[in-house]
Amino acid sequence: MALFSLSIKSIRTIKQVTNSQYLDVIGLVIVLVGSITLGYHKTEIPIHFNTTIYNFPLGIFSIVNVGFSMISTRLVTKKNNIGNLIGTLNTALSGAIDYLLGNAAAILTYPISFIGNYVAFRFWKKKKVLNSIDGIFYRNLFFGMLLSLILNYLGFRYFSAKPIDWQLFFAIAIPAGISFGGTFNNSRMYPDNWFMWQLYNLSKIIQSVMILNIANTIKYIFYFFNAIIGYITWNDDKEKNNPVSH
Repeated sequence: MALFSLSIKSIRTIKQVTNSQYLDVIGLVIVLVGSITLGYHKTEIPIHFNTTIYNFPLGIFSIVNVGFSMISTRLVTKKNNIGNLIGTLNTALSGAIDYLLGNAAAILTYPISFIGNYVAFRFWKKKKVLNSIDGIFYRNLFFGMLLSLILNYLGFRYFSAKPIDWQLFFAIAIPAGISFGGTFNNSRMYPDNWFMWQLYNLSKIIQSVMILNIANTIKYIFYFFNAIIGYITWNDDKEKNNPVSH
């Protein structure tokens, strides 16, 4: 059931914006200009190799990573399967950055996202069908959250020398669980899955602020807007049974 009561003209305009290349450019510009203006590109963290300390340019790598993530998300929003492929490759870099920022469980959780994005790429390659919510939708959400809680606990418990910071644990595990469920459901192209990404975006904004990842904070604010127009576009396509472009 659609939650937005919009005129045909408004929906047509929103769909034009959703599928516009201009919005792709705007998203990249927002992230690049925002991150550089705030000086995030200068962020470095020390990495120890035996007795040698290297200053890793975390800010630059994060901005590059955010750029690829932005491209991936926009392509998926436009139902372009290349977005799933880029998202699959980008997951490895995202996991490395999260691990360096203190997410000890990233070594366990990001492989799940990698597999989920690859499965979506394979499914979309065979056939693209916009589906209504069914039992599989809720099953994937439950399984995703359960898997996140288990893997994050193992990561915090056995892959970190520090005692478990429960505030940080839930700040990471809950968004990851939503992400797992959303990624699993991406294969079946549910328009309502965009609401799950809204919850994920909100949680990631909070998480990114907590770990001072400014590039990600800016990115997820943009994604919050993108998920709204993504839902409206996909839901209208589903209701009209429009053929999905390849």
